[in-house]
Amino acid sequence: MRRCSRIGFGRAAAGALAAVLALPLASPGAVPTPAAVEEVLSQVSGPRAYGHVLELSQKIGPHVAGSRQDRPAGAYIAGQLEKDGYGVEWQPFQFPFFGVRAIALSVPSAPAVVLHPNVMVYSPSTVDGGITAQVVDIGLGGLDDVRAKPPVGKIALILRGGMTFAEKVKNAGDAGALAAIIYNAQAGDLRGVVGRGAKIPAVSLSGVDGERLLTLVRAGPLTVHLNVQTVDEQRTTWNIIATKPGTRDAHRVVVVGAHRDTVEGAPGANDNTSGVATALEVAEVLRGVPLALTVRFVFFGEEEYGLYGSEYYVHHMGADPVVGMVDLDMEGVGEKLQLARDKGSDELVHTAAAVAERLGIKVTVQPSGGSDHQSFEAVGVPTVFILRPDDPYYDTPKDTVDRVDPNLLAVSARLATAVVLDVAGAGR
Repeated sequence: MRRCSRIGFGRAAAGALAAVLALPLASPGAVPTPAAVEEVLSQVSGPRAYGHVLELSQKIGPHVAGSRQDRPAGAYIAGQLEKDGYGVEWQPFQFPFFGVRAIALSVPSAPAVVLHPNVMVYSPSTVDGGITAQVVDIGLGGLDDVRAKPPVGKIALILRGGMTFAEKVKNAGDAGALAAIIYNAQAGDLRGVVGRGAKIPAVSLSGVDGERLLTLVRAGPLTVHLNVQTVDEQRTTWNIIATKPGTRDAHRVVVVGAHRDTVEGAPGANDNTSGVATALEVAEVLRGVPLALTVRFVFFGEEEYGLYGSEYYVHHMGADPVVGMVDLDMEGVGEKLQLARDKGSDELVHTAAAVAERLGIKVTVQPSGGSDHQSFEAVGVPTVFILRPDDPYYDTPKDTVDRVDPNLLAVSARLATAVVLDVAGAGR
């Protein structure tokens, strides 16, 4: 799931695309009979889907968009689709890449204190070799806080809460701070985004590390050494697209999508290798099933830091109208299976809920953003976002393969497959 909000469509462009692309969901052919649907769904395999999780997350490893492992991960996905008989397109696009080259935070006067900082996304670098400066506690980092304890020439220690990370860092920087350290209000780890306008380096700490540092600051003047080296540049990644042509109305399209990138520092087994694996399973099950409408399986690049892949796709998907989009993101962990859309049409959500009821799959229906369906909604396409939202360790080093349940992948694959069968209609 994405870590920051960045939907960049202009209203006029979105409205024009919506008029062209958004059509009713009614199938041009008959909906497959219950017996035919069940025959297709009986082919769904959770263990087979889990095999993709192992290959992508464990063997290839984390694959941040634009990183060294990005293309091998895409090649694996493309290879699986080609093996299933699909024609595959690599759709390249450029995006603003952010990466971390070095991060260190130490206390020279207390070398036994070991801290575990995370660089906040879009943080600028310190000078080469880092900076050494006194730390000042400025509470939540609001304007009153920086006025009460001006951080001029110091490193600001800031508690999470009350405003965005970007606002906290801006307040500290405007008040003369050299850098910012934001720590969690709870014991656990903290990661976040400060935005591309950040003027000073910014790192985050867990609540435990933050409280440890705060105790040292309160005991007397404390100097730390902070070294942050980042890269922020344009790079290329790809959407991987596989097409299953329709047999009756090939110019109407259903999209099944999953983002294929992971975040820095996380194996990404659930977010979102589980969604990729589920989409690959749907593609395998449907490969020999005639459908009236065309189905495109799209594995989006660079979702995590701004939905760049899906935004690029919706502006380059051609004249054929897209009648619905099924978004698969975080399918392998958690008890609750949720059907969602953000602010667009709920037509496909209602369809999916009815399908789930027929299949005996328990779901909840609740609006949610945070993934590629938002790009489709922005151009008027009905969407259903299928997810399991209750994973406390997504986007962390604990997002590992041992936590992904093959049975949950099978449930999501059955539901997504049935939705596609319902919307795309039976072929000849």
